[in-house]
Amino acid sequence: MFKPLFIASVLLASCLPAAQAHDLTKVTLAFPSEGFLYVPIYVAQKQGYFADEGLNVEVIVFQKGGSAALTAVLGRDADAYVGLPAVAVRARTKGQHVQAFAAVQTQFGSTVVIDGASAQKAGVSATSSLAARAQALKGLKIGVTGPGSTTDMLVRYLAKDAGLNPDKDFTIMPIGGAPNMLAAFSQGSINGFSLSPPTITTAEKQGGFVLMDLAKGEYKPLDGFLFTAMIAREDWLANNKVTAEKMVRALWRAEHLIASDPDKARESVRPYFANTDAAIFNAAWAASLPSYPATPRIEKDGVEKNIRFMNAVESDPVELDPQQVYTNSIVDAVAPTVSTLQGEAK
Repeated sequence: MFKPLFIASVLLASCLPAAQAHDLTKVTLAFPSEGFLYVPIYVAQKQGYFADEGLNVEVIVFQKGGSAALTAVLGRDADAYVGLPAVAVRARTKGQHVQAFAAVQTQFGSTVVIDGASAQKAGVSATSSLAARAQALKGLKIGVTGPGSTTDMLVRYLAKDAGLNPDKDFTIMPIGGAPNMLAAFSQGSINGFSLSPPTITTAEKQGGFVLMDLAKGEYKPLDGFLFTAMIAREDWLANNKVTAEKMVRALWRAEHLIASDPDKARESVRPYFANTDAAIFNAAWAASLPSYPATPRIEKDGVEKNIRFMNAVESDPVELDPQQVYTNSIVDAVAPTVSTLQGEAK
């Protein structure tokens, strides 16, 4: 559906003079998936902001999810994990010293879509209450990527908040990634699913009904949820402070571009979704745009919502000070060298 980011990394390095490419500092990022959750990273890469900082950023995608991606960071096979902070929260409860150090997406990046017939049968529309829309899940077959995944947790969270029992009132079916999900949805094997754009957008274009717009903060319990962040080991942050600052400065420039010139940012992202229909890409971009922050500063409330989200759907409750899970020290160090008006390093 879209080109993996690591391909762009290789192309970027190949376009640089040999001496310049040799001088770049290699940074490996571990992603649990691909998609609109990582748009600021794509922008920083395509606009050359990482290269401007002397970084050669490579991405490894771990299709088995966030735990596998973070394991690569803990095992020193990657420098930073880019994904859901809840994964880092769980790691800290097990004694792993990891911290989020830059915000990438500050609204919930996934949502739930159901087929039009099911929405009509439940009598819900965009003007229905959020509780009524969530209750439309009753009796349906809803696809998630896998048990315990963010998509699975979201469906359970919405159901419980609406007074439904996710293990009795409807059926949750592990389907896998985007291609499998769309195939099952179009064939009627499932009535809906939980995922992020552009997969959700594709289903909507096929007549699906998106239950709620989480990217715009429509659902207040998850409004301001820190959904995607750069996360690294504490010892790596301490020993690679300059590199971490360069990463955050490049990310900051990308986030400012998205906020100040979204059309330019959109065009720099388009190559990563070259096989996605233009109308679907543009719709997915518009739907996701409100979820990206103007700066990489992490807010405590966004981390707290990760913990509350976990405790609402997981059997093993988390008791952890949210301030242990993140640091703004890198953002604070970079701030004097960044003009938020110009979006460029001074």
